Amino acid sequence: MKTIFNLDKDWQFRISKNDSNEHHIPDIKLDEWIEASVPGTVHTDLLNAKLIDEPFKDDNELSLEWIGKSDWVYETTFDYPDNFNSELPAILVFDGIDTKATIWLNDVEVGTTENMFLQYKLDVTEVIRHKNNELKILFESPINYAKKIEAKYGELPSAINTERIYIRKAQYSFGWDWGPTFPTMGLWRPAYLLQEGEATITSVKFDTLKIENNIAKVAVRLSFKLPVNQKFKADIVLSNSGQNFHHELQVSDNKKYELEFSIKNPKLWQPNGIGEQDLYNLEIILFDSENNRVDSVTKKVGVRTIELELENNGEANFQIVVNDNPLFIKGVNWIPADMFLPRVSPDKYRDLLQMAKDANINLVRIWGGGIYEDDLFYELCDELGLLVWQDFMFACAAYPEHDEFISNIKKEISWNIERLQTHPSLTIWCGNNENEWIWFNEQSTPIKEMPGYNIYHHIIPDILAELDPVRPYWQSSPFGFDDDPNSQLSGNTHQWDIWSKWIDYKAVIKDESLFVSEFGFQAPANLDTLEKFISPEHRNIESPIFEFHNKQVEGMIRLLHFLMNHLPVVKEWETFIYLTQLNQALALKTCIEHWRVNTNTNGSIIWQFNDVWPVSSWSLVDSENSPKMTYHFVKNVFKHQIICTKKNNEQLEITLLNSSPNTFSGSVKICFYETSTGELLNEEVHIINIDENNGRFFTEISLKNINGGSGKWIAVTTLYDETKEIINRDFYTEKRWKDVKLRKPQIEIKKIIENGNHYISLTTDKPAFFVDLYCTNINFSDRGFILLPNENKKLTAIGEKVERLKLEDISIFTLNKIIEQNGTK
Repeated sequence: MKTIFNLDKDWQFRISKNDSNEHHIPDIKLDEWIEASVPGTVHTDLLNAKLIDEPFKDDNELSLEWIGKSDWVYETTFDYPDNFNSELPAILVFDGIDTKATIWLNDVEVGTTENMFLQYKLDVTEVIRHKNNELKILFESPINYAKKIEAKYGELPSAINTERIYIRKAQYSFGWDWGPTFPTMGLWRPAYLLQEGEATITSVKFDTLKIENNIAKVAVRLSFKLPVNQKFKADIVLSNSGQNFHHELQVSDNKKYELEFSIKNPKLWQPNGIGEQDLYNLEIILFDSENNRVDSVTKKVGVRTIELELENNGEANFQIVVNDNPLFIKGVNWIPADMFLPRVSPDKYRDLLQMAKDANINLVRIWGGGIYEDDLFYELCDELGLLVWQDFMFACAAYPEHDEFISNIKKEISWNIERLQTHPSLTIWCGNNENEWIWFNEQSTPIKEMPGYNIYHHIIPDILAELDPVRPYWQSSPFGFDDDPNSQLSGNTHQWDIWSKWIDYKAVIKDESLFVSEFGFQAPANLDTLEKFISPEHRNIESPIFEFHNKQVEGMIRLLHFLMNHLPVVKEWETFIYLTQLNQALALKTCIEHWRVNTNTNGSIIWQFNDVWPVSSWSLVDSENSPKMTYHFVKNVFKHQIICTKKNNEQLEITLLNSSPNTFSGSVKICFYETSTGELLNEEVHIINIDENNGRFFTEISLKNINGGSGKWIAVTTLYDETKEIINRDFYTEKRWKDVKLRKPQIEIKKIIENGNHYISLTTDKPAFFVDLYCTNINFSDRGFILLPNENKKLTAIGEKVERLKLEDISIFTLNKIIEQNGTK
């Protein structure tokens, strides 16, 4: 059996005395030993020791560049564990070491590392001693190391810093258009001593081969490391609360074994919004010839099938099919949840992924410039029904193909496939992010001549054919079968004409993509998050510090440009944040509605869900785990039942879509309000029954007689269920919101406490558009909603200090008020 001794105590660190960059080092004591944390990073250890200022504050990033350019030494001492057997090997294990490091134990070099995505195992049996073992690790500057390798092999085309492609390290740490430059070093995942017996289970894989006639055929594939000429027995048990399957396998030598189970009436694992996430317990127990238990592995697995459908009725298609059910993917792109990875706690993972589930999201794409996430991430996705699109870690560049690099990435790819293969949430592997597309746009030679092409089109598929042959693989994102990898005629696309190429989001109606795996629109982080990291004197929209917290080239100019297209431009700090967040929300709503109603498109994956630091970016949730206004708009437009309103000639067209596996019954009310007075002009109610699985309801209303045909009206369409609960709401105005004259409403708020929960109740005398409440360090359960007369909106107030919440501390933002104050005619 395995025995583990964690090496997470008594670490200390200092700058390397051989560091050659003394000229850029600040005048602080770095050559003396400083207490360190494992897992951890140099940056966070310096911060904890109060030797540097908060890296995210203002523009402190610039004064901390020296850290990534320096070499660092970490050291600890430990005794040989009492529960280890001195007759068995002692293995030193690093689950994650960032990145280029040399390791000594008791002054003997025992290994080197050059890949932060790979587990390293070092046999230290010959050098370990019973007392006072001295473990020392020298971390080489990732910048200097990468530049050294680049000088040897030559510069290749790359977005951001060209040297980053030569080091197998999270590419975003070199800076991105939403994140700062903090190339970290350290033991970013656990380090420990491992002792295991001569006989071990080395690999467990699980596949659902097919489901037919309510019978699932599943396969378990096993590998062992066994002593020569000895026989062992493996018990394989697959069970859940109501089913139990057992198989006994005689094993010997080091062969690979495969066995199949047929499960009648299987409990299927379903994506979020479709059904339950039933999981089976898979346990492998290895016994020796005397029936002693020598090793065991337990995994949670799910019974489900996944296909990537690339053709439908002779036409190009790109659709993810789960359990024979074609899905519209309601997705988000995931970037690492912090610049400093060890700070991403289990609670942060759970909070973010629960927010994704609550927003009706069914897929999370792990982007190729980040990391292969922690095991807990995938376990939570299994529990929550979040499908995972997993990029391999290559992004926005040509990558080298020299022998050492290829050998390195083969180990990385194999290790992570082995680690993640059994997760039912893992849906599709993808070779890289945007490499072929960028090459096509910027180079004059075919993509087959791109350095790195061999990795995504041959090496990865060959490894997957052996280790994970059932799960779909896609070479890149975007990619297809046309010359342009981003063609809308085949495969998947990234829609960056909108925003990045200065095209307005209204132009989305021209997009006929089969599947959109990136699109987005920027807005600043929430007020509390920005003010935590931006000093008071810099809290204005013309401050260089505020602009510094937007890493896209001309990002701030884009915020203003697109805001001016749709909404009033108000420079006041709090109002500007409200307006730009509203503009982001309107943009994402418009795009997603188009793709959901357009039967040609099978999914949209928003760029991006989360942030690594306080910033104006494309995220739905900022770096403090606080949802921006757009999160709530996305939550609504990703619901099973949505309502879309648009004008066609002199008709107002209302389309309702039901993506639920169940029929929907209720009603839709269409109300027309006079813009300047807020008076109700006309209303219609339709009783509806909509079929399941993308059933639709359509109606249209003549606009000729609405307010005398003046166009001075706003339509608000509301979908109710049979209990009269509001399910979704939409709106339409002929004019841009900045050109609409709105009546300021009188909103009355009350505080309610029920069963220990704190609520805010709101009513209004006139239609109130895009209502948003703000109170320091408090989040509210909905933002940016439309409140109509005779309605009572009840919000949950959430925060550590919610008990002390006073009504006078709450600011209420509405577009009505801002337009009235800024004199729209």
